[in-house]
Amino acid sequence: MKLDRDLKLGFDGDMEGMVNEEEGKTLGCEDDTTDLKRGYDGLLEVIRKYGLDKKPKEIVRDSGGDDQSSTDDGSDCVESLPDFDLVEKMNPSQWQIDYHFTLCSRLGLFCYNFQKGTDYNFEFLHKTYTNSEEVSILKFLIITEASMSPSDSSPLRFETLIYFPDGRIEGGGLWWETTVCRVKGSKEADHEWDNEAIHEWYKGELPKWLSDDDNHQHCYVVQESELLDNDNWWLHLFSEFAFYTKWYENLGPSEVADSLPLVTQKVIVETRGEAEREPREKLKAANAVFYISFVCGDDPLTREVTSYRAVVRKTMDGKPGHMRLEVNCWEHLTDPRR
Repeated sequence: MKLDRDLKLGFDGDMEGMVNEEEGKTLGCEDDTTDLKRGYDGLLEVIRKYGLDKKPKEIVRDSGGDDQSSTDDGSDCVESLPDFDLVEKMNPSQWQIDYHFTLCSRLGLFCYNFQKGTDYNFEFLHKTYTNSEEVSILKFLIITEASMSPSDSSPLRFETLIYFPDGRIEGGGLWWETTVCRVKGSKEADHEWDNEAIHEWYKGELPKWLSDDDNHQHCYVVQESELLDNDNWWLHLFSEFAFYTKWYENLGPSEVADSLPLVTQKVIVETRGEAEREPREKLKAANAVFYISFVCGDDPLTREVTSYRAVVRKTMDGKPGHMRLEVNCWEHLTDPRR
């Protein structure tokens, strides 16, 4: 998308300090100040150019009535999960209010695409169900509509069952865990995770930020062309999860959404025990750790341009619909001109 490209180029995103290990240079990116100063005016220019005023697009369906109240309402999935209560039927124009559910549903869609080799795009939320009976863990069942393209006249309904902690984990981060990611009507589900299937390196506390002293032989720096590739939209989704993690306790979902868009500047992928033939294949690894630098042009606290860093660990046990994200995020730099 041209907007994605302009956002990226508007915040110059050169790769100083973060180049591929094949070139024999550092991966550290210990100083992002130059990038932040260079990109300040460019980022604001792009935001003004596209009128990114945070107002969501109204989605209208041409049907003989309210197609969202059809019998295709997720009831059969709920019948198998009787402890879930309907939160509400979603209004597509109010995605900001339901921003956390939107994040979760997009994660479920990414998991489905990753496992099935498809390319469905999120359209809007339909309904959400919740269960909070288990101490410290929230469970959401989210019904989403998705299509292969904006002109697709036959969108599909997807069901995502996701677990989310009611509080931070050790180290200050958050995690999300899907157990069902399927097309409406499918019975494909396995609610038990197989933690033994996951390499030991992906367990325990999240890694710290990479430094120049670390061993980089297992790392790959995502190239600018890959960040701009629409097939890698999920990398920007990871930035959104990180931003939500940072502000989870201080802001409501709509307040977090008010600070979008974010600009993903730099990403390093690190893997262990994966069978990649080429470094760039780490992007497609089932299990990986992502070191992400991104920028918010309208920071919730300062209303300034602020740079963030995040560590995101994605793990999968090989079962259909299973994906886990563990995320930690912190502020790195604010606008250096102030």
